[in-house]
Amino acid sequence: MKQKLDIRESILNAAESLFNENGYFPVSLESVAESADVSKRTLYKYFGDKNGLVKEVLIRRDSYFNDALTNVMAVFSEPKDKINAIVSWHIRWFNSEHYRGCMFLRAQSEYRDRVPEIQKVVREHKVNVKRLILDSLGQGETAEETAHMIMLLLEGMITYTMIFTPKDDSFAVEKKYIFSLVDQALM
Repeated sequence: MKQKLDIRESILNAAESLFNENGYFPVSLESVAESADVSKRTLYKYFGDKNGLVKEVLIRRDSYFNDALTNVMAVFSEPKDKINAIVSWHIRWFNSEHYRGCMFLRAQSEYRDRVPEIQKVVREHKVNVKRLILDSLGQGETAEETAHMIMLLLEGMITYTMIFTPKDDSFAVEKKYIFSLVDQALM
């Protein structure tokens, strides 16, 4: 018999995979339950409804992003190296086998403002990424503005990859521009 945590994780894993592959609206709770090998009733017991499941998938995904970015930055002490770690991590993500675009942007696109709790998680995720960028830059005069511009460039790169297939050498120009911004902020 599966433990409660195992059941919850199994449902979240199945839902995340299906949502990543297909989007949110096309995926039914029946297909999530079937993929997780649980009953639909069990799914409702753990998440209440589909919106609750989407919210929890996004919260877990945000935690993964935060941990992954924090870990790649942790080995560096210089701001430029930390920013490079963040940007390089994103580029590796874009080129990964399971990359299908940003699940947060997709949730925002599909749900818009119809489900405030999902919109809130999407916004918090983007704020969290921007905070990591800002923390990397320190407290300089232009740090906030620079973090904002870097975030905009990263978001643009994400959007680009949702339309075009990136190549391993993609984003060299964007990286150069980001490092120019960082150099200006650290002056």
